[in-house]
Amino acid sequence: MRRILLGIFAALAVLSCTKEDRENTIVNQEESIDRYISSLSDVRIARNGGSNRIVYTEGTSEEVLAIGDSIKFYYAGYIFTGNKGQLFATNNPEVAQKSGFPVQESIRECILGNGDMLQGLAQGLVGARAGERCDVVFSAKYGFNNTVVYNVPKLSPLIFEVWVEEIVKN
Repeated sequence: MRRILLGIFAALAVLSCTKEDRENTIVNQEESIDRYISSLSDVRIARNGGSNRIVYTEGTSEEVLAIGDSIKFYYAGYIFTGNKGQLFATNNPEVAQKSGFPVQESIRECILGNGDMLQGLAQGLVGARAGERCDVVFSAKYGFNNTVVYNVPKLSPLIFEVWVEEIVKN
């Protein structure tokens, strides 16, 4: 019985260290994202729920994207390494051709907030307008978290370059 209890306590200690390591990694990622954003000039920053939208080209439409609205957009997803690191997904034909990356789908169409996209990307796009070109950057907490997905290692912060084509108020 004593051995079983010792084994349980040892397993709990390992799990709590792992959880603490993950939390420290997330904190470090968020600090790195803040440093990156602080280094930028001539851009507008919109922060929402752990996501950061860096607006390079303001949208031209009157409609502002909110949860429940439909959006059509192109994207290029990168692993964030203090800037745009390795491309892991894109539906933008120009980006795909330039990088030799296969286009994974045509223009993305979805309803914001219905679970069709990563939490960090959805949060970051709230407030966007059609015609906007922006980057949305967030820690692994709002991305794939502790899961390996395709060629994205677990606990990877992400940055998405986004071209908003259309917004439909629902």
